[in-house]
Amino acid sequence: MIAALFLSLLAAQAPAAVPAAAPAPVAAAGTTLRKDDLRVGAVAYRLAIAGRALCPRTIPQTGLLFHHLGEYLPRDRPLMVARYGLDRGPGVLGVVAGSPADLAGLVAGDVLLRVDGAPFPSPVAIAAERDPKKMRAGAEASEAELEDALGHGPAELVVLRDGRELKLSLGSIPGCEARVRLARSTQVNAFHTGRKVVMTTAMLAFVASDDELAVVLGHEMSHSILHHPVMGEGEGILAGFGIGAGAIWQREAQADRFGLRLMAAASYDLGAVIPFWRRYLLKYDGPQLFRSHPSLEARTRMATEEIAAIRAGEAWKP
Repeated sequence: MIAALFLSLLAAQAPAAVPAAAPAPVAAAGTTLRKDDLRVGAVAYRLAIAGRALCPRTIPQTGLLFHHLGEYLPRDRPLMVARYGLDRGPGVLGVVAGSPADLAGLVAGDVLLRVDGAPFPSPVAIAAERDPKKMRAGAEASEAELEDALGHGPAELVVLRDGRELKLSLGSIPGCEARVRLARSTQVNAFHTGRKVVMTTAMLAFVASDDELAVVLGHEMSHSILHHPVMGEGEGILAGFGIGAGAIWQREAQADRFGLRLMAAASYDLGAVIPFWRRYLLKYDGPQLFRSHPSLEARTRMATEEIAAIRAGEAWKP
């Protein structure tokens, strides 16, 4: 993880056809209701597709970003229903240019009604759930329904657009696990929840380029890809006092190194890695006594070693 976990952000966030080779890197263009979300989604998609040969398992990637009625504050939900029809199904927040979703004709603002003839879970019922974690799980179940369908091949979708129902066929590309959300928060943070990677808008504002964004996303995606356990806040505090810190630091080092491999596969600039960690850790890292992750010196050393190994053509060593 980049810093301490703030799982409460999840409640506040606004939000397979297989080709012979991975597509060329995709820029943060396409259709979107929020540009920042699409920027994050496009970088994650590029990392996931380009790095798939490195990953122990793949999932269907579509380049489709979702938003759900339950993710909005209760006072804003009537507007989301009137404007986007989010009471009918999961909404399309953005579509990465050149992705299977783009090729299928999906656009931002669409609402998914059915997949292979089956309706999606009721967004109204999900939004009525008062427990934020249960609400989030319900929204994720809608996305999982589509992902499961794509595991059997192209999915036949019925979507709502401008009051009309359209039938579209959606394919996918196998890629590393990369389910990413952008959370509205002033905390400069990013973390993984096991199934999702969450980045805050403050962290997005902090990164100086898409290469630095790839550093953060590559690291957090690596935790999910390598199936690292989610570190609880209490565990992080104990690690700061040296209790169980060794295992945590080992996971962090592995995520650092694997993230660099994803960046290299996706042709992001590895020269951005050490300057990012230096700028971030000098500003936000705590004293050694309360540190639950490697220091700047340790991260610099690991990055230098792994970048040299990548450039020398050495294979990834877990």
